Amino acid sequence: MKCDGQKPRCSNCVTYEVDCTYTAPSRTSAPKKRRSHGKATAVIHDLKISNRVTDTHGRLGWLEYLVQQLTERLDVVEKRNEVEPVFQQENASERTIATPLENSTIRDDNNTSKALLLPPQEHVLPVIQTYLREFNTVLPLFHADTLLRLVHDCYSVEPLQRDLIEWAAIYVVLALAWRYNLVSSHSIPSATTCLNRAESVLQTVVLGDTHLLNIQVLVGMVMLLQDAQDPKPALVLIATTIRLAHGISLHNQTCSAHLDPHHARQRAYVFWLAYILDKDLSMRSKQPSIQLDDDINLDMPSPTVLQKIENENIMKNNDSGMGVITTADGTIKINYLTARVGLAAVQGGVYDYIYSTRSQKRSPEERSQALQSVAFALEQWKASVPPEFSASASSRRVAPGMLHFLATLHSTSLACTSLINQAHAWDVEWIASIRRYGTQGIVPVLPPRWEILVCEARHLLVLFKASGERDRWNFWTTGCSYMTSMVLLTANSMHKPIHSDLSLDKYLVEVGLRTVDKIAKDTGSEMLQSFQETCTELHERTQQKRAEAAGIANSVESSSYFVNLQHSLEGNNPHIEF
Repeated sequence: MKCDGQKPRCSNCVTYEVDCTYTAPSRTSAPKKRRSHGKATAVIHDLKISNRVTDTHGRLGWLEYLVQQLTERLDVVEKRNEVEPVFQQENASERTIATPLENSTIRDDNNTSKALLLPPQEHVLPVIQTYLREFNTVLPLFHADTLLRLVHDCYSVEPLQRDLIEWAAIYVVLALAWRYNLVSSHSIPSATTCLNRAESVLQTVVLGDTHLLNIQVLVGMVMLLQDAQDPKPALVLIATTIRLAHGISLHNQTCSAHLDPHHARQRAYVFWLAYILDKDLSMRSKQPSIQLDDDINLDMPSPTVLQKIENENIMKNNDSGMGVITTADGTIKINYLTARVGLAAVQGGVYDYIYSTRSQKRSPEERSQALQSVAFALEQWKASVPPEFSASASSRRVAPGMLHFLATLHSTSLACTSLINQAHAWDVEWIASIRRYGTQGIVPVLPPRWEILVCEARHLLVLFKASGERDRWNFWTTGCSYMTSMVLLTANSMHKPIHSDLSLDKYLVEVGLRTVDKIAKDTGSEMLQSFQETCTELHERTQQKRAEAAGIANSVESSSYFVNLQHSLEGNNPHIEF
């Protein structure tokens, strides 16, 4: 949750009745003599960079420093390119790597050399092949053949001779494989260890010569960091990633015209993945995105498709089909990547309508038009999703291994819907109105199309249940929508104590309460614990209303029964009295 800075307690803490403990991190400016571009290398060597950056604030400070240095360097490059434009020459069949540091070693705080070690190749290769098959086909961060060749090249030389960027790429892939439960070997380090090792060479990834592989490593890191409770490192790193992507013109297809189709397509994939992360983090953090939509000159990956697959022997290695998910029976497919890019554009519209400075300057009429525009765009996007891949049908039609992708997709969609309708779990006024309803019986003003909103929340929780147990690693990217769904079902049952889905909703909310409680204890999050207590209170009040409504219904039914019985008996024997 984002602190809005209100004193003595921020509005979110007032809503959930907890003390505001957030303090803005202090930022010490670097000495002026260290800000010049010409001395950037000297500054880097003066810094003591730990091989394993586990502290969030330390990681954030380091990333902020890199962004500062990167901005200064890119400003110089962009000014030079205005005079003499340079097209980046790359070939997908060749290794796209940055120049290794001297001796290809990492220096720790004691200035001792550490070889670029990797787990045994026979254990790493199966994991990478699983990653390429189960994850990379949907979110195509790497070209499969290029990545496998990179792994082979990295293992074919001595550890001291390995390239830093290649080494980091391997650990990013291993971390992603861990995070999505694709690792079964105990010889592979944990996701956190893999990410820390990749981060240990971040200075080379960011400040070295920029190639496509650098961007791929950074995008993979942001994918991992966005799962964290604290979004700040991901926000800083996505800003760096977008700037570097601009540096090699990933956003402009004109600059890829001279490349072979496979490599040009891979460049586009990487850019769109960065775009998705940028818009998603922007909406979640209430901060402006880095990439402007008007600045993109790039075709979408391909149109969203819904069709019968005539040939079951489709070439699996054809990267033109990357980003596609099929139904379990293989008859229907959707381009998930395209659907996700389209939803990211809607997220940008949601941010612009709700949080942007520009929106605060609009007149009521202009804000109304903006609301209609973003709501219409969201409805258009929902209509483009084939029914087989909807939240209500996915758990029955799609293979279990693909459900977590669709859970993320529909979770993001519900986040947009609930934000537009001001019925989000972190909306201060909305939660306060639900609590007043539970304690004082004051009926809140329900958002438009309330039934549809509740139905979406119900289907999303069912999809979450089918996609596997939530844990501390996969909770934060979808957690807000997860908790919003719980509040929506609770409020609906409070409003209508008797309805056809009451038993299902009660079950889903109780599963959600146990999940949130478990994650709150695992992470020590006071906000999650406070939400769990608030939602538990509302749920218990809902059950009381349900019992009262059931009692009244039984009473009315019994009264009606006896009245009918009396009339019947009186008709047969008029001397009987009651």
